[in-house]
Amino acid sequence: MSVLRRLAEARWAAPLLWLALVCAGGVYLHYALRLSTALSVFMPPGHTAEQRLMLEEMQDSPAARAILIAIDGGTAAERAAASRAYAGRLRQSGLFAQVANGELHLDPAEERQLFGWRYLLSPAVDAQAFTVTKLHADLQMRLAELGTPLGMLEKRFLPADPTGAFLAMLSAWQPAQAPERRNGVWVSPDGERALLLAETRAPGLDLGAMQQAIGALHSSFAAVNAAGRLHLILSGPPVFAVQSRDTIKSDSQWFSSLASVALVLLLLAVYRSFRLVLLSALPLGSAVLAGVVAVNAVFGEIHGITLAFGATLLGVAIDYPLHLFSHLSGGESPSTSLRRIWPTLRLGVLTTMAGYLALLGTGFVGLGQLGTFAIAGLAAAAGFTRWVLPRLIPQGFEPVRRTVLLEHMAERIRPRPVAMLLLLALVLLSAMVLWQHRDRIWEDNLSALSPIPPASLALDQRLRADLDAAEVSHLVVVQGATAEQVLQRSQVLGRALREGPIRDGWLRGFDMAARYLPDAATQRARQAALPDAETLRRRMDQALAGLPFRAGLFQPFIEAVQQARRQSPVTPAEAKGTLLGARIGSLLYTHNGEWVALVPLIGVKAPQPLSDWFASQHFKNVSYLDMRAQSTGLMQAFRHRALQQLLLAAVIILLVLTVGLRGIRFVFVVIGPLFLALLLDVTVLVAAGEHLSIFHLVSLLLVAGISMDYALFFSHREPDRAARAATLHALSLCAISTVLVFAILAVSSLPVLRAIGLTAAVGVGSAYLLAMLLAQRRPRAET
Repeated sequence: MSVLRRLAEARWAAPLLWLALVCAGGVYLHYALRLSTALSVFMPPGHTAEQRLMLEEMQDSPAARAILIAIDGGTAAERAAASRAYAGRLRQSGLFAQVANGELHLDPAEERQLFGWRYLLSPAVDAQAFTVTKLHADLQMRLAELGTPLGMLEKRFLPADPTGAFLAMLSAWQPAQAPERRNGVWVSPDGERALLLAETRAPGLDLGAMQQAIGALHSSFAAVNAAGRLHLILSGPPVFAVQSRDTIKSDSQWFSSLASVALVLLLLAVYRSFRLVLLSALPLGSAVLAGVVAVNAVFGEIHGITLAFGATLLGVAIDYPLHLFSHLSGGESPSTSLRRIWPTLRLGVLTTMAGYLALLGTGFVGLGQLGTFAIAGLAAAAGFTRWVLPRLIPQGFEPVRRTVLLEHMAERIRPRPVAMLLLLALVLLSAMVLWQHRDRIWEDNLSALSPIPPASLALDQRLRADLDAAEVSHLVVVQGATAEQVLQRSQVLGRALREGPIRDGWLRGFDMAARYLPDAATQRARQAALPDAETLRRRMDQALAGLPFRAGLFQPFIEAVQQARRQSPVTPAEAKGTLLGARIGSLLYTHNGEWVALVPLIGVKAPQPLSDWFASQHFKNVSYLDMRAQSTGLMQAFRHRALQQLLLAAVIILLVLTVGLRGIRFVFVVIGPLFLALLLDVTVLVAAGEHLSIFHLVSLLLVAGISMDYALFFSHREPDRAARAATLHALSLCAISTVLVFAILAVSSLPVLRAIGLTAAVGVGSAYLLAMLLAQRRPRAET
């Protein structure tokens, strides 16, 4: 036992143990680290079936894999030629489930297959379609069309399809909303851009595959744009996802580097010691390593925002070594200096960690990662400062401290009647501002959390308008165990929509997979309408009376009808890789072992009556989603839960303070500056036009933790003037460094990082001054 005790007390025992833990953490991360950039983890979880459906559609549906493409520059003929060549290259790449540009792209094998399905899929097939009268009329129409530009096409299909069922079926398959066509391809309304729409095969959450697809888009375009006269424009969820990942990465690197340089220069200017600057980085580095290891171990990965944001949250960890450095005295060892301030510092660490416990109970993966990162990191930084750092500082080392100005300021900032009246006026003013803005305090728009720049969003809206594919805000989701079940339910829904909301003018129309691929029962009903060979031959003979068609010309037609009578119904699996598969691919798919059909509603004019109508119909496994209303409800529900968790954290913090301060007497001395700093922070944000989001709430947690540190140290009665000067020096340096780091973060282009930086910079600055004003106590020698 004595050997172990002597080993533990040895000067280099703790540093060596720390080094071993760092090496172990590094090895673990080398083999197990997974860095994620999927923004879904920073989206609130859905609490209702409708909210979960909405989030699924936003994150992992065909719409999330759609890339909007425009080609501008050059002449109209050049753009059309490039569109055709570009679409062909993209189809050959194998990376895209479908590529649409308005041209009818059918290879011979696909054409034969679709041609053979025409009597099962065409809505015009019924018993009346094969009467003598209707057959005669169709033959007259084919005869007239032979002299038109369609004549060659009609002539090719005429013997096997005199009723024109195939071309009618293809015509009916035109999307419910589609852009104008010129030169055989889609173009913008002004004709200045050729338009395409590509859907990736890989899921939208696979950013590596999205990056590969976008790379293929650029390389394929370069191949068809050898002259360099054309320009490529891309948008859509995959583009945004990759762009967001790159923005997160660049912003994280840039702002981390800038904040680190600013912090190093500040510490050098204050302590004038490279040794202390290097030593101050060790607790922060330990905190980041511990945070990354903890998050990766608990969640199996760590998000880029967690890494960037978490490292910023741990900016408070730099305060721990700064407290020690400012309290170093040449007359005592660093360990002795730390023991004097450790009880107060420890209480600050515990209360800050208690605040972050609130993030673990929100059910929000992103916030859970942040809470885990912060708690593990703060514990590591505090542990390093307590047991390792003092042993790395030379005995008798004392940094240069200039505190005359600070002491003068502290003397001026004392609780006086006039100051207290001004403070009361500030509280009343804050209350008035918040009441005036009470309807605009919270951000309930889910898209506001997106890191996508406004210019990119504006471009996306323009391309969607050009493609006549405006972002769907009203959607019906049909679910079932099989594709057949979903198609049947879709057709029932379609009839009800036509007889109700469309008839009443509440919406203009809709699109659905069943419009292109009817259920098996419908296909069999069409088969039943097909006449047998003898009946059809007799009717054709009668229908040909008086028409100049040669005898026997339509024998292929009779044989095709008989073949269709024996066919099995067409299924989604058979449709893959064909034009039919392209039409239904984004509207009918499997998700988590269940079939899902999407029914976009077009031109909704009366959302509330439409919502009431759906509620009254009681469709089975059919959900109507007003995406804007659902996202607003989602944000409101999450905010209420987050506030409940924050209230629970506040109760835990009060208990920790009560135990740590050994009574309730001084708790209010600490809580008072904290409450006022948060109130002032929120008031400034709201008055500046900010709408508070979940990330503002997280930042307020950080402000609360730092505010308690300031109030705890200011309220601690120092034994003499020198100790008081050291505390002033440490707290002032902590405040300046923290405000500096977060002020840099506040200029980020990422809404998340900007919200954090602005909230923390305003709150920490206020917390420092308010703690000095309200919590400061005179040293014993002056009482």
